[in-house]
Amino acid sequence: MPKRALVIANGEPPKKQRLQSLAREANIVICADGGANTALKAGIIPHAIVGDLDSIHTEALVKFRNVPTYEDRDDESTDLEKAIAWAIKAKYDHITVVGASGKRIDHSIGNLGVMAKFYPDAVVRFIDDLGEICYVGRELRFEAKKGDVVSLIPLNRCEGIVTEGLKYVLEGENLELGVREGTSNVVISSPVTLRVKKGHLLLFKLFA
Repeated sequence: MPKRALVIANGEPPKKQRLQSLAREANIVICADGGANTALKAGIIPHAIVGDLDSIHTEALVKFRNVPTYEDRDDESTDLEKAIAWAIKAKYDHITVVGASGKRIDHSIGNLGVMAKFYPDAVVRFIDDLGEICYVGRELRFEAKKGDVVSLIPLNRCEGIVTEGLKYVLEGENLELGVREGTSNVVISSPVTLRVKKGHLLLFKLFA
């Protein structure tokens, strides 16, 4: 059975109701530094706080004084990377991240890379109020409703992409940012199957 972790990062969180629901579904809630401020506002008590602790507010530190806190000042990794690495070390293999987007666009773009960086040690997905992003790997099959909107987002040059169940079919073609993207495709049958011969491809699913 998958061990599920929720990581709350310091970006724009989803609405309180969605965040609380995700926290209930998880086996553990981990705050990436300033994500503790978000948890406090949402009334969520985390199981751990991880990061360099330069963004967490005093109020959150006081409120969560009994929560195990792991300070890591490694300059070569972000607070989100530290939190995910901590979760993997604790044997959590399905990790949902909220607050990974919004605020600074450079942080939002940089954060996308963690899905490839930590695969296959963990399956990482990002969720906000609009949708979900996950890593495709070499093959991904998922259930979807007819008419659902999905996008294929290449982190680098992705080669030999084959799709089944999507309106705009790919039959071994390539996607690459600045060359050819795969935004706003539409589900026509389920399950949808994606295959990738080479490269790091992300899947975005728009919530209905």
